Amino acid sequence: MGTKSTAAPKRAVFASPEEVEQAFYEALRLGDLMRVMNTWADDEETVCIHPGGERLTGTSAIQASWQEMLNSGPIHIHAHHPVVITYGMTVIHIVIEEVQANTPRGNRELLFYATNVYHKGRTGWHLVHHHSAPAPSDVLLSEMHDIPNLLH
Repeated sequence: MGTKSTAAPKRAVFASPEEVEQAFYEALRLGDLMRVMNTWADDEETVCIHPGGERLTGTSAIQASWQEMLNSGPIHIHAHHPVVITYGMTVIHIVIEEVQANTPRGNRELLFYATNVYHKGRTGWHLVHHHSAPAPSDVLLSEMHDIPNLLH
C-alpha cells in the first residue's frame, strides 16, 4: 500500500527568463495554479498588477489573485513581440498579450501590454513582477509595432 507524500512539491528550476516566461503562459493556458506559482520567486517582495487591478505584493496575495482568475477556467493567452532588457541578474520582458475571452459581444481577442521582470537567484530564474494593462482597443495585433523615439 502506497503512502501519500505531504511534502510540498519540488520548486521548479528555470535556466533562463525565456524558460520561465514560456512556463508562466503555458500554466495560465492549462489553468494550473501551482504551475503558475512555480514560475514566481518565493519572495514577499514580488509584485503583480492585473489590468485595472490593485498592486498586489507578496506570494500569498499574488496566489489568491491568480486563483480567483483561474476559478473560471484556463486563460487562453499568448505573449508576442517581446522587447528584452537585461541588467545582470535581472531581465525585463515587455510583451503584447493576446487573450481570447468570452464577452457580452461574443468571443473576442483582447490585447494587453505586459511587463514581466525576472531575477536569477539561488534557485534559478523566477518571475518577480508582472504588470498588465489594456492595449488601445482600436489596434489589431497584426498592426502593433514599436514606434521608435516616442516619448509619453
